[in-house]
Amino acid sequence: MAAAEAAIAVPAADAEAAAWTVRGWADVAVGCLALDGPANREPSGAFVGLDEVIRSVPVVSGGLQAARLRSLRRAAGPVPPWYPDTRPVPGAIRSVRPRAWRAAGLITRFGELLMTSAVGLPPGPACPLSSARQLAWGARYRPLPSAEHVTVRLPVSRRLARRTWMCLPGLPGPGTAAAEVPSTATPLAQQIWRGIHEGAHLDHLAALYWLNGPGPGPAAPSPAEFGAGLMVTESYAMAVEILAAVECLLAGEGQAVWQLGAGLIERARRLPGGSRPAPEFAGLPTLAEVYVLGPVEILASGPAASALPEEILGPLHARWLAATAAYPPAAEFGSAAGELISRPA
Repeated sequence: MAAAEAAIAVPAADAEAAAWTVRGWADVAVGCLALDGPANREPSGAFVGLDEVIRSVPVVSGGLQAARLRSLRRAAGPVPPWYPDTRPVPGAIRSVRPRAWRAAGLITRFGELLMTSAVGLPPGPACPLSSARQLAWGARYRPLPSAEHVTVRLPVSRRLARRTWMCLPGLPGPGTAAAEVPSTATPLAQQIWRGIHEGAHLDHLAALYWLNGPGPGPAAPSPAEFGAGLMVTESYAMAVEILAAVECLLAGEGQAVWQLGAGLIERARRLPGGSRPAPEFAGLPTLAEVYVLGPVEILASGPAASALPEEILGPLHARWLAATAAYPPAAEFGSAAGELISRPA
């Protein structure tokens, strides 16, 4: 129930808030499946709390977010009648801000440069389709690598699960978990999003737990899983991706550099109104912007950086400083990022 309630507190209003809330409930449902398992066909266990919260909050429809939520809930039994339906969320949605478009342009140009630079480099090692091996490979490129997570297997697809990093109650320490799910993505793409991006999320969750001091209460949910906290952790994970791309280039891992560069471009193009807008972000401009504006702000010590404790930000900035010294185009990117955030929004 605590996670479902945390999903309600989002930094948006009206239609965007409703869509974001339903998206958060779908993420909670992934955790419920991990705790209860799909064999539980009764409305019990973890899903009881989620069902009760959804019943008490008047969100009538949720579009694509509701379709995902209902599919996940159906894996554990009949969908309660009070769940949001799949009609579009009523109300106007704001446009993407000019500053986010400028950040998207900067991210796109750097991604293109990385993909070009990857040509001629050795391919680098490939990883088996194993979360443990992918995370172990990516640890060298993450500033605060942790190994405290557990792995859970879910019978839903990657497309349906979406967010497969989480904190679960009942686990030791920070309670971090990674869900292994079937995916149609290429092995290289899976190696990057698990070993770098999702690994950075797990690192962030673990670091927050230990920095806040283990207490008698449960570690789950983490403040980084929903709402404003989610925006911070996505900003951090994207900054780690940019750092990893430069460090992979310096290490001669050509395939990883190419994939990381392509991933940066994809985040920029999928903005609502972009050249390849992602349907899942159509009603979520605030969240979509974070994937381009957040890392720019973090690497240039902008507003997003102030939301990270120095114990987390410091190692990232130290590694980024070394990377920019070794790879001049990264220094140019950093300078452009600083200029971007110094301009009026």
